[in-house]
Amino acid sequence: MKLEEEELFLNPFELIIFDHSYNSVVITTPFLDGEHPKIIYVNEAFTKMTGYTKEEIIGKTPRILQGEKTDREVLRRLKECLKKEEYFEGKAINYTKDGKEYWVEWNISPVYDKDKKLIAFLSLQKDISVAQELLKQIKLFEKAVDQNHDSIALFNASGEYVYINKSYAKRTGYDISQLMGKTPRVLKSGYHDEFFYKNIWKSLSYKIPIETVFCNKNAYGILYYEKQTITPIVEDENLIGFVVIGKNYDSDEKSKRKLQQDVLYDSLTKLLNRRAFDANISLAVEKYQEYGEIFCMMFMDLDNFKSVNDVLGHDKGDDVLKECAEFLQHNIRNSDDIFRYGGDEFIVLLYRTEESNAIELAKKLQNLFEQTDIAKMYKVGISIGVMQYNAKSIEEFFKDVDEKMYNNKKSKKQQI
Repeated sequence: MKLEEEELFLNPFELIIFDHSYNSVVITTPFLDGEHPKIIYVNEAFTKMTGYTKEEIIGKTPRILQGEKTDREVLRRLKECLKKEEYFEGKAINYTKDGKEYWVEWNISPVYDKDKKLIAFLSLQKDISVAQELLKQIKLFEKAVDQNHDSIALFNASGEYVYINKSYAKRTGYDISQLMGKTPRVLKSGYHDEFFYKNIWKSLSYKIPIETVFCNKNAYGILYYEKQTITPIVEDENLIGFVVIGKNYDSDEKSKRKLQQDVLYDSLTKLLNRRAFDANISLAVEKYQEYGEIFCMMFMDLDNFKSVNDVLGHDKGDDVLKECAEFLQHNIRNSDDIFRYGGDEFIVLLYRTEESNAIELAKKLQNLFEQTDIAKMYKVGISIGVMQYNAKSIEEFFKDVDEKMYNNKKSKKQQI
């Protein structure tokens, strides 16, 4: 049999322990009077949180704290728990005496006497308005990130995906479940070499933000260009992750490629030009110094080319240069670079190649060129100097290779 309300007794001495509690404490009767129990005790923290004095709140029901935005579903669950004498945990909007909204988190437990009869409900309450406002701002930020037009991704310190927004998913063709535990290597297109990626990782490991253009391959095998800013995330001086923000660079990359075509390629032969050679040999030397990656340079000069221009004219001379360029493209590996250095001079950078192999290739090229129609028709040949990079300055290295080429040309003239 339930206690009658007037028989309810709580020892005042026992309630002293709640008076100065940091959290708000409310004790109500176990009786649902009009679907609500009555408040029989509140502590000082509760009066500060709600603005009500103890005299104003004692004897009232918790409905006095509710209002328009109080979640009715939470109240329904609360009542069900009270009826079943079960523990309840929840949060909702309440209202202070002057009508100000605040978020409250409840933990309500049934209280029994020594005979295990229900005598009250004990509610521990906490104002979580600041936390809820912060959560609201976080959710707003999450929406802003997810709906951002730019591609955004988060990575852990190992470079593995932990989050991508909708734009990133659309660009790559992957969703987060497919990328979790993986690195951006799944997007590699083969356009960039390992040195490109090593340089990026080196900068990031030193907590240095970088900005660069990637040529990636999406889940459908389609190439796309993206200009990305990669920023290290640092906590207590420790690297804990990275954030990537990417902008669609497809149209810009097309313009850039056109510009490169104009700036870095020879208009006549369509080979890389002298400007491109300066950039590529500097990069090759950097790889040698950083990783010990060897390379050779092959310097070529056409024999008897001046007489072609003088006797047959510059148009025929241009034809010879174009034919020579095509000859080299057909007989040099795709992984190596061919340059028209100027006039009738050509250079080939042979990567990851030892000098002995480069010399054999030079001999082979000279023999093959002698059998071409262009050589037979215009009586031209090629002289080649070859040398493996030896840690000298680029200027000294170039001079040494150039000297070898002229020695080759000189020996051929002596033989004739």
